[in-house]
Amino acid sequence: MVYNGPVMKNWYLIQTKPKQEAVATQNLSNQNYTIFCPKAVIKGKITPLFPRYLFIELDDKVQNWTPVRSTKGVANFVRFGLKFAKVPNQIINSIKVQQQQTVDKLTDLNSYHNGDFLEIQSGAFKGQKVIFKNYNSNDRITVLLKLIGQQQTITLDEKEVVAI
Repeated sequence: MVYNGPVMKNWYLIQTKPKQEAVATQNLSNQNYTIFCPKAVIKGKITPLFPRYLFIELDDKVQNWTPVRSTKGVANFVRFGLKFAKVPNQIINSIKVQQQQTVDKLTDLNSYHNGDFLEIQSGAFKGQKVIFKNYNSNDRITVLLKLIGQQQTITLDEKEVVAI
């Protein structure tokens, strides 16, 4: 049976397997599904805003939903009782706007960039000059310190250094 009525695309919520958002997104995109997985750069790493969840746009009348559940990385559709969790377009658009604002704010928070020269302000290496490498979690950073003629990688609290 061929449906000739209006297209009824809606956004639905999918739960992924743990840490499989990128795998599910890629595999669903390869099957020509429209996917939205909001992300942000947090401390130098691209991170999903909603870990284990992504949004899929489906036509209620035409598209076959069965392959979605068997796609690598997908756990299942999110449901409320027997109904699939439908997400209004306004919510998706709002998330897209907020995602960009979040990315802008977080980019501003990352005051150091790879290769920046810093000076350690406290601890055993006070006064030493180091090169910024990257941000870690919990306000920690990785830097390169020249020690005994070689560069060593060390992790410090971000508050222990200043730019020079």
